Order: sequence, then structure tokens, then C-alpha cells
Amino acid sequence: MDVSIIIINYNTWQLTKNCIESIYLHTEQHLFEVIVIDNASTDGSYETLSTLEFDNYSYIYNKKNIGFSRANNKASLNATGRFLFFMNSDMVFVNDVIFHLVETLQNNSATGIAGPNFQNPDGSLQISCRNFPNILFGLSKFIPFLKYFLSGQVLAYYQKERDYSIEQNVDTVSAGAFMISRKLFEDMGRFDEFSFMYAEDADICRRVRDIGLKVTYNPAAVLIHFGGQSSRLNSYKAIWSYYFAFYYLYKKYYFGRFAMLLKPAFFLRASIAVIGNYFKKDKRITWNNK
Repeated sequence: MDVSIIIINYNTWQLTKNCIESIYLHTEQHLFEVIVIDNASTDGSYETLSTLEFDNYSYIYNKKNIGFSRANNKASLNATGRFLFFMNSDMVFVNDVIFHLVETLQNNSATGIAGPNFQNPDGSLQISCRNFPNILFGLSKFIPFLKYFLSGQVLAYYQKERDYSIEQNVDTVSAGAFMISRKLFEDMGRFDEFSFMYAEDADICRRVRDIGLKVTYNPAAVLIHFGGQSSRLNSYKAIWSYYFAFYYLYKKYYFGRFAMLLKPAFFLRASIAVIGNYFKKDKRITWNNK
């Protein structure tokens, strides 16, 4: 088996079905399997997704929602491919994404993770590459007026200024869709399970770069990402998870045990965001509005 494609489903059976169909439609060059792991959906996902009849397709149902990292780690234990491709359910392939990303990893031994080109449903670019968040970026989330005294480069997180038409090495690609060799993933201990959801991409890409490998964005691999379809179903938990995922990320890479002194600030900031989300019509949590 060349590639194991792992998809988490949470109450999005129709999107997941569309995603799977697009994979089988466009993947032509490599032998692959699709593993759907369901985080305790209650929308009829089990009845639909467990009965799909595709070659090399399997479905795992969790009795409770165990989050992003734990679900992907669990599914990876059932994977047999040389490469693992993790992707969200609210995506569809535009071309043979698997072919392009396998080529990136096979042709560049220094590359540990390869990420595709994200597009919005209208075909416009969706930003999918980010800098690893630094301390000043984190402070600006809590003290907004700092933005007036710091350069845009210091605060840059979402990489809007990049030329997304060329292949390049980046700090972080979105965990919404990326490929890594199964051996490397296992050797690194899989996803760190510090977070229910969010910041897994920053963490695993940082760990890959810390051992001397590169994270590469490949514009030739194109998919459409609808964005935030699962998070809108439980947007308040998603917001809470987002801020505390970054708390644990900053604790891991910057502050260690002293991070406890910052925890009240994260609690306050998350509370403000939850209250603000109450008044929003569109409650999806995407990386464009965090």
C-alpha cells in the first residue's frame, strides 16, 4: 500500500462522502486506502459511512469524541501505507493530490512533511501556510495595542504575502491536509495529544523541523476546503480548545512550568472570544477568524 488517507468525521456524513468520492475519482497513480474515523457522530454518519463500498475502505466508530490528535493517532494504528495523508472531511480533491505530494516526499529526502494548495469553493486561494507563533505574536492577542509598535513581520502568522504559485519550504502547513511518511510519524511518537483540537500542525511541523527536516508546500496538489464545518456544530468548545491548545504550545516551546502564571490570561481571552462568538451569525471557527 502506497498511501493511507485518514479522515476524521464528526456529524458531516455528506461532506465526508463527497470527500471520499473525490479521492477515488482523482487518485490514479498510487495504491491507496481510505480510513474514516468517526468521533461519535449522531447525524446518521454511522448508517451511511459504515456501508460505503469502496476498495480498500474502512470505517472506525468511536463511542465518544476523542478530538483531533487522538482520533488520527488511533486511525494511524490501522494504516498500512508507506505514507499517511491526514485530511479534514470538508474537502474535495481537484486533481491527483496524492500523486503530487508523494512526488514531493520521494524526490526530496530532506522533506518530512508535504502540504497541498488549499482553495476556497470559488476557486480563490485559501491561506494554508503559517509561521510558527512567536512570543510577540501571542502577546499581541492579549494586548492589542502592541500591534501599533511592532512590525508586521514580527506579528506575521498567516502567510498572506507568500507567492503560493511556487513550491517552497515553510514553518507550518495546515493539519487540515498534509502528508508524512508512516515511519517518520511513528518514530516521532505521532501527534502530541496535548490538544483536543488546534495547534497540532504547528507542533508536528516544529518537531519535524527540529530534527533537521523540511516542511514543503506544493502548489500542484490542489483541493477545495469549505472550512469550519465541524467546529460550527460546537463553536464554543472549538474556541475554548483553540486558546488552550496555544497555551500548551507556548508552555511546551517557550515557558515550561512558568506557563501556569499565564493560564489566567488565556482563560480570560478565551472567555471574551466565547462571548463575542455568541453574537456572530456565522459560528464556524476557521484559521481566517481566530
